[in-house]
Amino acid sequence: MQHQRTVLVTAAGGHIGSELVPRLLDLDDVKLVLPTSNASRLQSGFPSTATADNITLEEGSIRDPQWVEAILLKHSVDTVFLCLTGVDELLVAFNFLDAMQRASCVKHLVYLSACGDFLSSEGIEQIMRTCSAAHVLVKSTIEQKIAYGGFPWTTTRLGPTLFFTNDERNKASLREDGFFGEPLGEKGVSRVSTSDIALAACNAILQPEKWDGRKIMVGSLPLYTGSNICRLYSEAVGRDVTMRASDQQSMANFEKSFVTARAGIFGADMAKAWGRDFRLVYEYFSEQGFGMSDAEYRKQVELLGREPESYEEWVEKTVRGWR
Repeated sequence: MQHQRTVLVTAAGGHIGSELVPRLLDLDDVKLVLPTSNASRLQSGFPSTATADNITLEEGSIRDPQWVEAILLKHSVDTVFLCLTGVDELLVAFNFLDAMQRASCVKHLVYLSACGDFLSSEGIEQIMRTCSAAHVLVKSTIEQKIAYGGFPWTTTRLGPTLFFTNDERNKASLREDGFFGEPLGEKGVSRVSTSDIALAACNAILQPEKWDGRKIMVGSLPLYTGSNICRLYSEAVGRDVTMRASDQQSMANFEKSFVTARAGIFGADMAKAWGRDFRLVYEYFSEQGFGMSDAEYRKQVELLGREPESYEEWVEKTVRGWR
């Protein structure tokens, strides 16, 4: 008889969590603990296979380390999938790791980072020199704490590339104007499906010792340039598609439009901060490119048990669903 795993999944209702939870629910030897700020909303998205026997929702805030420590102990959680975003990501992550250490029950951690070498001296020097986007660099700091913090659990770090689903932010402009509004440039970026990230996380959870201490990049080996992406969408929507240019004036215009669109969501000051941070990450993509090596790709295929999903097929299927 297999040992039952008790897995805590953060952001269970997000793009990745909503794909990971059903995968884990299909396993007989897994019990899920899902922290959430809105239990009824999260519950409504579960498949019918979710029962009181294999899933528990805990309503509260993962920003509260005392609460996190209490639910880890309450359920004797042995495995954590840690997926975090937000302006306070570093504070939340470090407090969460401390709560895990104090609870003394966690044996395995799968951490969702970002694609890139954030631990070697060469890797960290390069990312610090070439990238200034805080929502990327925070991942490198958290990875270093996980790697050098002397924690007692096995750890697998996942490094996804640029999500397929990010393109959906351009749905209206693509349909109405044939315009892709994100300035990705011509160096090329790897693309990744959230279902592949969820599969990688699930397999790492199931084989923690095999993947202990390793970082697995997740995404396509081919790098898609702005021209590539425009061609794919042109064919899919049946009209010429152009992409926002990646020169400095276009980047400034992107930043301004981001702030205008999100001021009502974030507040004026925070929208300005995020607008600059997203501009910085797009400048990084356009100047450096974003992807993985052949060896990193082969390691991903081993973890997934198959080739990653096709970006070309996703574009075609997604646009077909818009009609």
